[in-house]
Amino acid sequence: MLEKPKLEGKRLAGILAILTVVVAVSVVTIFSCDESDIVVKLPPPAELPEQVTIVKPEMLKDTVDITGGESIAAYQGLLVTGSLDGNLVAFDKQDFSIRWSVPCPPNSHGIPCRILGLRSVDDDTLYGVEEHCRLFRYRDGLWTWLLDENNAGLKNLKPGLFNDLVVVGNMVYITDSFQHNPTKHPLQRFFSFENSGRILGYNLENGEIGTIAEGLYLPNGIELHSDNQSLLIAECSMYRISRLDTATKQIRSFQAHTYGAVDNIRRSKDGGYWVGISATRFTSSFWSLPDFLALHPKFRSVLTNKVFLPLILLYHGIFGSGPALYKMDGEGNPLRIVLDENKLTNTIAFSQAHETNRSLFVGTPFAGKVFIFPNLY
Repeated sequence: MLEKPKLEGKRLAGILAILTVVVAVSVVTIFSCDESDIVVKLPPPAELPEQVTIVKPEMLKDTVDITGGESIAAYQGLLVTGSLDGNLVAFDKQDFSIRWSVPCPPNSHGIPCRILGLRSVDDDTLYGVEEHCRLFRYRDGLWTWLLDENNAGLKNLKPGLFNDLVVVGNMVYITDSFQHNPTKHPLQRFFSFENSGRILGYNLENGEIGTIAEGLYLPNGIELHSDNQSLLIAECSMYRISRLDTATKQIRSFQAHTYGAVDNIRRSKDGGYWVGISATRFTSSFWSLPDFLALHPKFRSVLTNKVFLPLILLYHGIFGSGPALYKMDGEGNPLRIVLDENKLTNTIAFSQAHETNRSLFVGTPFAGKVFIFPNLY
């Protein structure tokens, strides 16, 4: 009877000791941080013009049971995506049934494949990138690795994460979200507002790889502009879309402040563009964690530690405003916002929208389905 209070007292003392250490480390980290070097000026949250149509779907047309299908492309009359467990999966765009699934080979170190970007050329050849900095071509069951961990030119560039690609003639342009740093989790890189991201260019004729643009804030999606000479780049952690001239390598603004963390960009059949958004950001407030961290770098240096990443995810799950799809015209002007306020998808991120058969097929990195919305364009 007398020992139990002592045990509880020891537990309480242990908890207090742990909290003391955490607070002490946090204080030391905060006051050792040079604020002037890492303050980030995020663009202001976008205002919704009156002409923008806000769509809040009340139903889904259907779903396809594929976990982690981020990018979607047409291939031999079907639609294909990459799954979280490392497969290339094809499904019917009419009845949405899965037709086949083939494993994507792991790299030479045995690390599983995770396909993040897919593009189709002439409907019979796929090009894709997987997160461990590999570029492949897939045709009729044959995988051809154009870039992998054994490529000397790629090794010299020290890539960190291949996210998306676009094929323009003999060039494949790839978003390398940040330079290699094995000690940091990708979420740390996002909330730290690193600008080590680049656009790499791979020449299909001679196999050369080089840097086309650098200094980007987590470049994610990429798409060819309608002028067929410049590229649109979704800078995810800076909430903006930039335009890169491939001839001059100059970067200028295309959409200075979007409606959230922008993911993939894909051209619409009407000449505009669809952009996936992981969390809407219509007004600035304390509850917008990225905005708060951008303005308070000393807190950012603490909260972006791996120990606190689960708390950041929990915070976003509680206070996050959910995913959205953003439709803009050929000049970057907003036309339509699709908000999942009715919780049809129960996910925190939309990655890419693919138009076909009057339906919008939407990929997501986290949910166990590809979502199909009817008549949204």
